[in-house]
Amino acid sequence: MIFAGEYEHRIDPQSRVAIPARFRIAFEHGIILGRAYDKCVVIYTPKEWERAASDIARKPSTSASARKLARLTFSGAFTGKLDRSGRIVIPSQLREYAELGEDVVIVGTGRFIEIWSINTWDTERKSLISQASEIAEAAPKINKLLAQNEAETDE
Repeated sequence: MIFAGEYEHRIDPQSRVAIPARFRIAFEHGIILGRAYDKCVVIYTPKEWERAASDIARKPSTSASARKLARLTFSGAFTGKLDRSGRIVIPSQLREYAELGEDVVIVGTGRFIEIWSINTWDTERKSLISQASEIAEAAPKINKLLAQNEAETDE
């Protein structure tokens, strides 16, 4: 499934938020929540988590930045399941990290989804829109670097 779109939701007093109905089928086998690198909460399917976690775990433990990335990623990871109403519980550590209040935006990013504070997302969205042409221009260069990195990792 490709996750796309923006959906405004509310976190209830029990720290639960409803996942958009069109995304729920992808999470029928569970979810993994974690700290994203941009002050939001990331939600992976188990399959996508395995891919992302494997990429991080393959990095050399002799690299200080690789160890820090592993700590940031794995120490902030939580597993969960959707309840009957399609809601998930957001752990307090993740709510604090992303500064999530009651009103949030769930954002599809292709392979995973993110939960943003409505105010933080508004700022991020405006920044993305104002930089759209630069982002699009950089994409081929980024793809080339990622492909080179993948080839080196496979060797």
